Amino acid sequence: MSRIAGWVVLVLALVVSYRPAEAAQAKKTQAQKTQVAVLRPEGRQADALRRVLTQELGKKGRGRAVLPAKKVDAQVKLIRGGPKTDEQRQALAKKLGADVLILASVKGTKRWDVEVRAYSGKDGTLLAEERWDVRTNRAFPDVRRELEPKLGAALKAGPEQSLPPAAVTPPTPVSEPEVAPPAPIAEAPRPAVVKPPPPIVKQEEPPKKEEPPVKPEPKAASSRNLDGPILEALLSGQGLFRRFNFSGNTANELPDYNLNSGAAASLAVSYFPLSHFTDGVVHNLGIVARGSRTLGLSTRLPDGSKYGTTAQLLEGGLRFRLPLRWLEVSVGALYGTHSFAVELPPQSTFALPDVDYRFAHVELGLRKALTERWAIAARVGYQHVLSGGELSSDDYLPELSGSGLDGELAVEFALTRMLGLRLGGEMRSYSFTADAPEGAPVVAGGAKDLYFSGLLGVYLRL
Repeated sequence: MSRIAGWVVLVLALVVSYRPAEAAQAKKTQAQKTQVAVLRPEGRQADALRRVLTQELGKKGRGRAVLPAKKVDAQVKLIRGGPKTDEQRQALAKKLGADVLILASVKGTKRWDVEVRAYSGKDGTLLAEERWDVRTNRAFPDVRRELEPKLGAALKAGPEQSLPPAAVTPPTPVSEPEVAPPAPIAEAPRPAVVKPPPPIVKQEEPPKKEEPPVKPEPKAASSRNLDGPILEALLSGQGLFRRFNFSGNTANELPDYNLNSGAAASLAVSYFPLSHFTDGVVHNLGIVARGSRTLGLSTRLPDGSKYGTTAQLLEGGLRFRLPLRWLEVSVGALYGTHSFAVELPPQSTFALPDVDYRFAHVELGLRKALTERWAIAARVGYQHVLSGGELSSDDYLPELSGSGLDGELAVEFALTRMLGLRLGGEMRSYSFTADAPEGAPVVAGGAKDLYFSGLLGVYLRL
């Protein structure tokens, strides 16, 4: 009876000692996996491409473990503009505990140009680089199918630790023989045959890291992760409408002005010069200039006479854009002039003042890409009018004060990666009051000036 109890105790002891060994074995197996960090790719389809890379590189049985995206993004944010040099990639890999860093990009409209680069976590050098020219498909079937055959060998350079676990296997047979007669324990030394120092020669594989004399590292560093184009230009034709009228007690005695149709040409340019020198937030600060002028416009008075007319808008200032995940937001601060003049003869009795508004302008813009080709854009702004030209003279509204509002809504269609069409409409409205001293003679109590224009143009983005 005591002998049976002894055997039971021995078996229980072996079972208890086996499980920690098994857990340690699993832990070591996990540790020997190549730790891969997939950084967020460049381009509009960044999330879709990252998802494909993560799924393919992290498939079971391939000896790799993909680090969580949140952990990777948190460390990348600490590096302005992302890792661009060997030292930055080496430091990032050390913080993440990664053996390999995966950087990628996806660009294009009709077809997508996909580039995937693998860098060594040990020294930050380039291990392999592959490109695909694929159809627009968020599932990236070509990349999914060819990623492992093309990059799999390069990613195996990290887990040279996979050999030592062979030495861990002996403890398992050593513990089991104790349950059996002592004879099998004597056979435990057999694992000496398994002793595979020769395979350790595979540790000489690291030279393969230097194998890619594809050391076009400068190219990788030169490709900036810009969030938007450096130059934007829009050339368009406009159809112009205007409504001007006085307000107040005497307004009925004064003429209104209605322009039902007029043609104009306009040009708008935004340029971000700091994008040439930095990838930081300031590269989104740029200068903007806009202008429009009527073409062949004339005004017909009630008596049937016609007079030449010019309308012109010029404004310029600073613009800061903030590219968000699904939307681009921009704010601007500008100074501008807006004039409308009819070339009336001196003897004319038609009481219509020429206007020449000088104003400070702040605006908010939004742009959202609906598909690879279609996008919508909107803008709203406020003008603080500083002067009104002849309208603010003693003959009309002395001590004039006023303000303006403007808004624009447009649809864009991309023809190529750089060129596209833009169709939209813009509205500007000015309101004025005569802040003359009480009792002072004024023509009217105020005035309203409304402009509306429809536009069709071609844009360029570089």
